[in-house]
Amino acid sequence: MASTEPPRREADVRQLLESARHPVALPVPRYVPTQVIFGRGAAHALDTVIRHRLGAHGFHRPMVLTGREADTKPWLAEVVAACRRLGTAVVVENPRANPTPQSMQHALDIARRHRADGVVAIGGGSVLDTGKAVALLAAGERSVAEALGQATGPAAARPGGPRGTGLVAVPTTAGSGAEVTRTATVWDEREQRKRALDHEALFPDLAIVDPLLTMSTPDRVWRSCGLDALAQAVESSWAVAADAESLRFSVPAVRLAAEGLEAVLADPGDEAARTALSCASVFAGLAIAGTRTTVPHAVSYPMTLRYGIPHGHACALTLGAVLRFNAAVTVQDCRDPRGPQHMTSVLRSVCRRLGARDPAGAHQRLDALLGRLGLPTLRGLDHIDVRAIADDVVTYHRFDNNPRHMSRGQLAALLHAESTH
Repeated sequence: MASTEPPRREADVRQLLESARHPVALPVPRYVPTQVIFGRGAAHALDTVIRHRLGAHGFHRPMVLTGREADTKPWLAEVVAACRRLGTAVVVENPRANPTPQSMQHALDIARRHRADGVVAIGGGSVLDTGKAVALLAAGERSVAEALGQATGPAAARPGGPRGTGLVAVPTTAGSGAEVTRTATVWDEREQRKRALDHEALFPDLAIVDPLLTMSTPDRVWRSCGLDALAQAVESSWAVAADAESLRFSVPAVRLAAEGLEAVLADPGDEAARTALSCASVFAGLAIAGTRTTVPHAVSYPMTLRYGIPHGHACALTLGAVLRFNAAVTVQDCRDPRGPQHMTSVLRSVCRRLGARDPAGAHQRLDALLGRLGLPTLRGLDHIDVRAIADDVVTYHRFDNNPRHMSRGQLAALLHAESTH
């Protein structure tokens, strides 16, 4: 499998998409230790790729974690069969979307009973996050709840110690980027909080990204997942922690995600369109692994927990409005030490890749995209109590990761304007 160089120009991205007709090894930034194999058909020789890439660290007793609705995934039996060729495998269906401490613990208990020496997680973000938590904890005795800690505040738990169980991530949706990040999202329904395990040992050893696996994704899922990739790409571009390396992944991902969503909408069976959207997802994931996300993601958490709005759709609800808010940055409220001129330059790049001339046009473009995807904007969700949402949002760290300082009052005003105008 040929290796590629990190993209420096739009032409580099086009060349990468051309080469992804067959599996290739993707470049990754210095802060991501995961090996990434990307391209059409990459998952169909899963056992061969794992043995080749992990060598002596390959698996003999893998736990294979899959998503639900197996009958809608014609490729699943072949991929699971490849995992069984690694050794004595136990196949587990992920208990639920938006994993809780309890659902993760269910999978962890099975892995321990099987004495799994590796986890192969095949599915969307919920499956990958569950697999990451299982791999982190399987070799020890701590429960998921203990790893998260007893505190219910916004801080993510940081369990110590190296991971003793191998981990391979095989995403089947284009959006979460979980295959290349160091976090695993946990939804605490009792406390109505989005929480996370956050540790360097949560980076998978290997990510195998096959765009063909996304072909069977239901419409409601790929649309929301694609919006998540778009939000990650945009937010990681303007995040305070963004640097020259992360921007080489985030900025191209903006165009890839926006154009990929339009292309898949026009022809869901177009393999090139699916490849572009999958590439956007990986690039955005590689970017947020170093930068994290910002206000739109913080807003999405209570939207999903309280109102059941799918995560990517929830992120997109305020993406355009926050872009416009950030474009009005001043020296007084700029959090980025590089100053407002840096932010303005980044936002120009983002707007250009969204096909817009300015932030107002980008806002309109993003709202129009929601409409074409058949999803409502915040104005169409009149059952949401935006004042209560604002109180919750400001408690998340992602809220403070925004490059322009935003007060609780400014957030409430933004949410009110988006829900009424």
